[in-house]
Amino acid sequence: MIYFDNAATTYPKPSSVLASAVLAMKKYSFNSGRGGYKESIKAGEMIYSVREKVASMFGFEPQNVAFTKNCTEALNMAIKGSVKSGDHIIISSLEHNSVSRVAEKLFDDGIIDYDIAKYSYNDDETVANFENLIKPNTTLVVCMHSSNAFGVTFPVAKIGKMCKLHGIRFVVDGAQGAGVADINAKRDNIDILCAPGHKCLLGAMGTGFIAVRDGLELSTVEEGGTGSNSMSLKQPDFLPDRLEAGTLNNSGIVSLGKGIDYINSYGTDAIYS
Repeated sequence: MIYFDNAATTYPKPSSVLASAVLAMKKYSFNSGRGGYKESIKAGEMIYSVREKVASMFGFEPQNVAFTKNCTEALNMAIKGSVKSGDHIIISSLEHNSVSRVAEKLFDDGIIDYDIAKYSYNDDETVANFENLIKPNTTLVVCMHSSNAFGVTFPVAKIGKMCKLHGIRFVVDGAQGAGVADINAKRDNIDILCAPGHKCLLGAMGTGFIAVRDGLELSTVEEGGTGSNSMSLKQPDFLPDRLEAGTLNNSGIVSLGKGIDYINSYGTDAIYS
C-alpha cells in the first residue's frame, strides 16, 4: 500500500502507539476523577501525564490542556467561547471550514461580524493584511499554522505579536503543524492552540485538545458531567474541568501521549526535515 493521505490522518501508526491503546483498554478503562478507588485515581494520573506532555511540547500549563474528540470541536470551543454579541473577528483566507463555518454561523445568528485577511507569500504583508482589518470591536483573530492544501505556513509568531500589541485574543489552528513544527505559545503569543491527536501527533482518531493561556476565560459550548462539583448545577469555572464535559477517551489519550513520546525521540526538526 502506498499512502498519500497523511495530512488527513497519519498512517501507519508507530507500534508503540498501537500497543498503548490496547494496553489502556485493559488497564485504564475507568472514569478518571469520578471515583476514589485506586483504578480511577491511576487513570486520572495517566491522563494528567499526557496533559503534561502536551503542555511541555507547546508551552502551556498542564491544567490548561483540555482533551476533545478532534480539532474541530476544539476550534468551536475556542471561537464560540471567546466571543460575545457585537464582537468582530478576523480569520484568514485559507482557513479550514472548521473555522470559516463557525464564523459564518455566528454571523448568520447575528452574534458577530467578521472579515477575511488575505494570505500573502510575504510574511509582513500577511501580518499587515490582518492588522488593516482591525476595528474598535475586534476581539479575536483566528489563523491556521500551516495549510496542507496550499503548502504554506503562516507567520504565526508575527501575527501573535501584532495581536498582543492590540490586546486581541489569538487562536491558532494547529491541525497541520502540531507535532511536525516548532510551536511555542509563550514565545509566539498564542492564547489558544487547537490540534487533533490523529494527524502529526500520531495518536488515535477521536482525539484532540484545546490548550489555553493561563488566566484566560472561556465561555462553555457544552455542559455536563465532570469529576468535580458534581452536585452543582453550574459547570466548573476552572480548567480543564470547565471544558471537559463527559467521559474522556482514555485509550485515545494514552495513544496521543505515546505519539508525543515517539515525536520527542526524534525531534520535530528531524521530522520536519
